[in-house]
Amino acid sequence: MNKALKWGFIICASLVVIIIAAILIIPRVVDVQKYKPELEKKVSEAFGRPFSVSDDLRFSLFPWVGLSFSDLHLGNVKGFAEKDFVNVKSFEVRIKLLPLLSKNIQVKKFILNEPRIVLVKNKDGRVNWEMPQKTSEAKMDEKVPVGEISATGLPIGALTVGDFSIKNGVVLWIDHAASTRIEISDVNLTMKEVSLDRPVQLKFSAFLDKQPFSIEGSVGPVGKGFQEGSVSMDLSLKALNQLTMRLKGTLENLDATPGIELDLKMAEIGRAHI
Repeated sequence: MNKALKWGFIICASLVVIIIAAILIIPRVVDVQKYKPELEKKVSEAFGRPFSVSDDLRFSLFPWVGLSFSDLHLGNVKGFAEKDFVNVKSFEVRIKLLPLLSKNIQVKKFILNEPRIVLVKNKDGRVNWEMPQKTSEAKMDEKVPVGEISATGLPIGALTVGDFSIKNGVVLWIDHAASTRIEISDVNLTMKEVSLDRPVQLKFSAFLDKQPFSIEGSVGPVGKGFQEGSVSMDLSLKALNQLTMRLKGTLENLDATPGIELDLKMAEIGRAHI
């Protein structure tokens, strides 16, 4: 019996060594560029639109699961004059590997640089964010069960994020039927102390048709399940270089019948309770 346990321990230890070695070695010896054309093809087929990414695509597995790339383009479907639906100048994310086994998500960095989203409505009413229909009518009629957050809480045990930022983003809305165009530019978002257990500090700024607005403050803590209570927020909103408001309150019952209890203060104008 002791001999069997000894050999069992040796086998398990060997497997662990092999797995760790593979995690360390594979990213160094596998030529990612070799598989990039196939990856682009699969993504293009899945979204029904052209997809490409620059040759600097990189990934790693240990101790951080890492992914980085630049010059990503997700095109529009046929029938739209605009070339791209989404394009990203660069992206980098690093997530610690071993804690994922216990649903503990530890993100070292999440940096999205110069994302640009172009939402378009054509004169015939078609919109460019709809996915092409590929499923048969029979499959479309099938009901797919959807999990409820209220029954299980969030599907993670813990969450911490070190550096989270979205830099110089653009969202463009073009309605060819109404001949309107709205642009949100210079979108910047940073979040600090991101976790489920304490308030998240956030700072957001952008220009809406060249008019500045910003939001700064804290939201949370969220907790592990929305059903366990309300989510507090304390935010300061500034717009048009003139209007300043403070929003302080709670978001309640997000899993069932969402509601908001809000105390709103406007600088030098007065106070209203909603």
